[in-house]
Amino acid sequence: MPKYLQCYISAENKNQADAILNSLLAKRLVAGGMLLHGPSRFWWKGEIIDTDYYNLSVFTTDNHKQDIIDDVKKASTEEVPMIWFVQFDGNEELFRWIDSEISK
Repeated sequence: MPKYLQCYISAENKNQADAILNSLLAKRLVAGGMLLHGPSRFWWKGEIIDTDYYNLSVFTTDNHKQDIIDDVKKASTEEVPMIWFVQFDGNEELFRWIDSEISK
């Protein structure tokens, strides 16, 4: 049985977030996702950066992990796109939806 993952992906703006999510959906690497937007503050090259930022939250299985990383790196304009995965448990209907929408 696959492991179910929620993947978070950084994006510098809405256009980039849309491009990344659309690419992942078109390749059926994710079942769907949400765009989360808000202020961000982080260290970058020795200074603290204050900016608005986007994060995508998408749902997938562990067998698509490397393909997602590779696709995001191609679609992202960021020097270091942040891509992280969290394994989760949930209801069977959610798992059936994910399984029905991603490629095998």
